[in-house]
Amino acid sequence: MSRMIISTPDALRQSVEAATGGRMTVLYDDHGLPNYMYVIPRFRYEDLGFDSELGSGVVTAFLVDGQQKDEIFIGAYQASRVGDVACSLPGREVWRSINWDDSLAACTTKGEGWHMMTVHEWAAVALFCKANGYEPTGNTDYGRHHDNHHEFGRRSDGGDLGDSSGVGNIFAGTGPDAWRHDGSPTGIADLVGNVWEWLWGAKLQDGRIYAVEDNDTSVDESSWQDTGADLTDANPWTSSDVTGTQLTDRILFTYPGIDLGGRLYVNDEGERFPRRGGSRGNGSDAGLAALSLNDSRSLTYTHTGFRPAFVI
Repeated sequence: MSRMIISTPDALRQSVEAATGGRMTVLYDDHGLPNYMYVIPRFRYEDLGFDSELGSGVVTAFLVDGQQKDEIFIGAYQASRVGDVACSLPGREVWRSINWDDSLAACTTKGEGWHMMTVHEWAAVALFCKANGYEPTGNTDYGRHHDNHHEFGRRSDGGDLGDSSGVGNIFAGTGPDAWRHDGSPTGIADLVGNVWEWLWGAKLQDGRIYAVEDNDTSVDESSWQDTGADLTDANPWTSSDVTGTQLTDRILFTYPGIDLGGRLYVNDEGERFPRRGGSRGNGSDAGLAALSLNDSRSLTYTHTGFRPAFVI
């Protein structure tokens, strides 16, 4: 699929791009399904002011097998379900109670370039937010924010705000602008709270971090590299004494000076896969740096979903 095909205009895409100043677009997958995607142009660590902590050069989310990409496309909304295909669509019930492998398959079935959001992409968004002095809030108290009760979305189960009975998730993107990554109506929605999001590209094996060097989603899991860094069974971040590498600092924020909100959860026995952001009941433990490495790839629970992304 070429960039020219990606850019071919249609009425929906034109209206979305016009309304958002080009910050959001609509991409169609191989099933012909539309996806609302936020467009992030390439930037470097020094552009954000993190070169002293994370090194210089292009942020890893924009490198695929060492080749620079002009932009990446992140689902503006957490995945919703259309058959067995994941889509980024506003106002839809989010796809939850799905394990890591099925989340991955629901994205890769969309066609070339489509994938589950990666640890590199999450880090790029989070670092952008930190550099711009803005951290989004979200659905952290069953339809509303745990402190700012005036911030709320539309619960998909019809329950009352703050009522812990029922599921307590919101329809994708129905919260306020404060729940978008840049505080604007056109930002990426619901990165904090609602459902934990499975990510591709890193895992914990008996406490050791294995990861992909850049955003090349074609790398087989068996080839993910041993980073030489360990995370112990110590929670939250303040009780972890992890000594990271440049790669783990860049993708998992093992460098403590990044200082983003969110709690660390670790189980260092066996194989554990990353989820980020927190869920509808995590309160102040949710946040852009919230990282759960507690569970195996087979976890299915109502507080866990994912998000599609695209790069080619």
